[in-house]
Amino acid sequence: MSNAGSVIAATSAIDLLEQYREGTSFFWSSPQHTLLAQGEQIRWFAKETAEALQSTVNKSVNGKSIEQKYKEECGLFIERIQQLMEQAKQSGQSNPLVVGAVPFDPIHSTAELYVPETVQWAEPLPSEPRTFIPKLPAAAGCEVTEVPAGTVYEQSVNNVLVDLNEGDLHKVVLSRTLEVTSQTVVNTHQLLLNLFKDNTHGYTFAVPMRDIVQVENHVTTYKQSNKTSTPVENKPSRTFIGASPELLVTRRGSSVRVNPLAGSAARSEDPAEDRRRAEALLASAKDRHEHALVIEAVVTALSPLCKHLSVPAEPTLIQTCTMWHLSTEIHGELVDPSTTSMELALALHPTPAICGTPVQVAREVIQEQEPFDRGLFTGMVGWCDSKGDGEWAVTIRCAEVQDRTVKLFAGAGIVAGSTAEAELAETDAKFRTMLLAMGLDSTVSNRKED
Repeated sequence: MSNAGSVIAATSAIDLLEQYREGTSFFWSSPQHTLLAQGEQIRWFAKETAEALQSTVNKSVNGKSIEQKYKEECGLFIERIQQLMEQAKQSGQSNPLVVGAVPFDPIHSTAELYVPETVQWAEPLPSEPRTFIPKLPAAAGCEVTEVPAGTVYEQSVNNVLVDLNEGDLHKVVLSRTLEVTSQTVVNTHQLLLNLFKDNTHGYTFAVPMRDIVQVENHVTTYKQSNKTSTPVENKPSRTFIGASPELLVTRRGSSVRVNPLAGSAARSEDPAEDRRRAEALLASAKDRHEHALVIEAVVTALSPLCKHLSVPAEPTLIQTCTMWHLSTEIHGELVDPSTTSMELALALHPTPAICGTPVQVAREVIQEQEPFDRGLFTGMVGWCDSKGDGEWAVTIRCAEVQDRTVKLFAGAGIVAGSTAEAELAETDAKFRTMLLAMGLDSTVSNRKED
């Protein structure tokens, strides 16, 4: 084993994949490069995060909203990240990285962030024609449970449509889950490989998760033993894994790039129908309105931090193996070159692409309508080094894997003109990224409803 903090040369992205180990490795692939981080030198402690963010909730009664207080607490978050970096430098790392994921709602869920012991970099995986994705052994005889059931999800969409017509709410993103339970343990390494090969233009990731338990006021933290934060013992490894098409932000030096996505359509295997769907999406007034809401919010968040923002007047189309998306790539230059990628990501998060607008109202609707905790889903995943450079993607097209269970997540943006049937179909289409990586058909048999 090399010294802590050392950077190890790798010959290819596939080499890094072969070295991936469930439970101890952080994997990241982008169109620019591939990263494998091994081991854990210093971790963001869940107990500290929980207590700091719970104080945000407690203080919100003093005339300020949770949203306002959360923005203030972002400074504390950044300060703690800087402390992790300094500790790593004192341990011998010249340019340490923080890697991992931040949840959708840091007040109720815990960040999975840490400084790894070793880091390896490689070029991105070359784009190749899509090949056959082998079915995971765990896919045979699996059982699928929907939460919420499709009919319940459609009712939630209709509830939101009423709110959209009656108040100041402009958009809400509602999500649902599929819990796939197999007869054998899921091969996380093979699942990651399948995602990697099938999504070479996106952001493929695997984040090791530490076992946590629920405590009072819905704050999650490590199970306590003699007042010391330690992981819960004798639990199977958990991994948050996915292939996101959406870049939240990348920062290299003083250059900033973001690529929000909003407005989607399912792909078709028929080329003519696929082109028709893409053209219809680009021409859709409803989807262009949804996209414009996101771009407006992103520009508002970046304007105090960046100069010379370059914002295209019209969206373009990007594609994955399962979806078409409206896309706008925005470039900027930092006003203050010391602003880090983590600070930029926190300033943007959560965008209307995965929450809604206005943000605080949309959050409240999500809490009312969604019967589960999103956790890391619709959060952000990536890395930031001590110079401030880094990449962060939105955690979508993802799942949490533990033992024999894969919990998939998908959401859809509800705006005026949406229909419950169409939004349910959109979530089904978005599940396909993970289902295809598992070797499952898009229509899963043995489906149950909770």
